[in-house]
Amino acid sequence: MIDQGAMAQAFRTFFEQTAETTARQTKFVIRRSKLTGAVFVETLVLGWSERPTASLNDLAETAADLDVAISAQGLDQRINEAAVKLFAALCQESLRWFQQRVPLAVAILRQFTAVEILDSSCIALPATLKETYPGSGGDGPVACLKVQLLLNFLTGELEQVVFQTGCDPDQAYDADLSTLRPGVLRLTDLGYFKLERFQTTAAQQAYFLPRLDLQVGLRDATTTAPVDLLAWLQSETASLSERDLLVGNTHRLPCRIIAVRLPQEVVDRRRQRATANARRKGRSTPTARYLALLAWNIYMTNVPATLLSAEQVALLYPVRWQVELVFKLWKSEFAVDRVAGLRRERVLCELYAKLIGAVLLCFLAAQHRLTTAAELSLVKATHILRRHVLRIAQRLAAGDLEGALTELDQRLQRLGGKTKRRKTPSTLRQLERLVPPNQLQPAGA
Repeated sequence: MIDQGAMAQAFRTFFEQTAETTARQTKFVIRRSKLTGAVFVETLVLGWSERPTASLNDLAETAADLDVAISAQGLDQRINEAAVKLFAALCQESLRWFQQRVPLAVAILRQFTAVEILDSSCIALPATLKETYPGSGGDGPVACLKVQLLLNFLTGELEQVVFQTGCDPDQAYDADLSTLRPGVLRLTDLGYFKLERFQTTAAQQAYFLPRLDLQVGLRDATTTAPVDLLAWLQSETASLSERDLLVGNTHRLPCRIIAVRLPQEVVDRRRQRATANARRKGRSTPTARYLALLAWNIYMTNVPATLLSAEQVALLYPVRWQVELVFKLWKSEFAVDRVAGLRRERVLCELYAKLIGAVLLCFLAAQHRLTTAAELSLVKATHILRRHVLRIAQRLAAGDLEGALTELDQRLQRLGGKTKRRKTPSTLRQLERLVPPNQLQPAGA
């Protein structure tokens, strides 16, 4: 059980000490005022957490609840370049302060020091921000912000949040590599497929698990002779195939290649979608080879078979979709893709404040993600948090935050669980049942 006193201390440190210190460092606060840096941060973060579409008038009401009288116009004047710097810095600080470090009690995952998922999502912005955050062109928005997110699925923490322009390719992104440490398992999609990335990961004694790029060269691990991926898979009769290969004609990265044959109805849908996408983008029809390879899900990894069997690799990879659920939550519940106003300062302050609120939710919800009673619903948890925001703000000001957090904790336990799925267990419940290969009893033992 998490120490509510420690949680309360993290809140106080962030919203009072860190907010005030950062406000002075960024020159948001120069002289004494009733609207301190701490109150300003609480007003925007908690105000937009309670009501994601809150207007400046609504935020002025939140400030009044914190015993600070300010008009909507007064708030608008304080949302300036210094405020952008303040919230940008605090967004990164929130990742440091709001961490539970409570790993899931799932044996297959706890073999790794972290199970990290890297992905990105784009947020359309007003055209007034096209110089700062240009879009990717084509039919997309002229101004677009790309958010790179590194999620630690083992603990539920948001480990890294980086803003990029909409035209920055995922394949060139490498800021996450500086956080690698031994024993980490990192899951990525094809957008990040780059052999140099995987070489760096292996050199740090960490593990990678992406889908295989179907264009990459493959060689036999023993003879180094070229391997035809399609010919190999078509020669296999089992639904699950595995082979040790060298990936990349130049890099020759030692990997386990694992392929799962898909049901025919899934294959047909994949091929129809691939053909339709090619036509929509004005490209030539996909090759017969590419369409044939769509009959398998194909993964590459350097995780040894003593930690994950081939079947377990295939079951673990869908965990990557958890980061998509986080992005969906940001947009549907925190409305990060619906910001008011056209001014750059207003847009960025709102984005940063809402993201801090999302980090706060992960912090509060992490300890309840998987219990014997129910798996936590982040949507339900968000609704519960929203009902407690004002109470948290007022108790924070009154110095009685532990009581409010205890009430919130009890509400999350009682009302935050997902509806049980009897026929198809969730990915997390399936992983909970897996036994690491190195812990299996030998046959006949």
